[in-house]
Order: sequence, then structure tokens, then C-alpha cells
Amino acid sequence: MSSTVHITPPPLSAQSMADLLTTIVVLCKGKDKYKRDFWAYLCIKPSMAESFKKARDSGSMSLTDYGTILEAGEGIDVPSDIISMMERDYGVRNDYEDQLVKVIETMRRKNSI
Repeated sequence: MSSTVHITPPPLSAQSMADLLTTIVVLCKGKDKYKRDFWAYLCIKPSMAESFKKARDSGSMSLTDYGTILEAGEGIDVPSDIISMMERDYGVRNDYEDQLVKVIETMRRKNSI
């Protein structure tokens, strides 16, 4: 006689589900420990967003504590080929904040928010 055992994993929280299905790509700019300018595209999980923001606002942090660095380089400006690659391969919208502000202003004018 054989029996079958069904193992059901515990349900995932909304936060765990968000971490599995979503990532946030952030363009970080700053100075490294040697005071050289740098830029980096960092991929973070939604659950790390608040702690990332707090660390960013504190002025000093290690990016790898908060996510995975997708691309990085020295200098202030991101090379155009990297911008294009990030848009093509990761769907990054480098004008996201500008677009978001425009939408919010439009909604405010229409009294939607």
C-alpha cells in the first residue's frame, strides 16, 4: 500500500509576494570612500525600499547592503550606451520622476487627488 504526502508551504505575506514578483531599479549617484564621484543602478526588493531611503538620507551607506548593483561606473554622468542598455534590458525609465511629477500635477489640476 502506498500513500501520498502533500506538503503545503505556508502562505506568503503580501510583502513576501511583492519581493518575489517585483524589483525596483534605482539610479544612485554619490561619492565612494575615496571621495570619487560614481553612479550605480541598484536593484532592490520592495521590502528594502524604506531602509534604503533612510540610509540614503543619512548620507552614508553601502549599496550592496540594500540590493544588487546591475551596472556602475566612475564619474557624475551615466554613459549613453549604459542608459540605453538599462532601458532596453531592464525597462528602466530614466525620466520616471519627471513623468510622475507631470501626472501628479495633471491630477491635481483635475482635482483627482
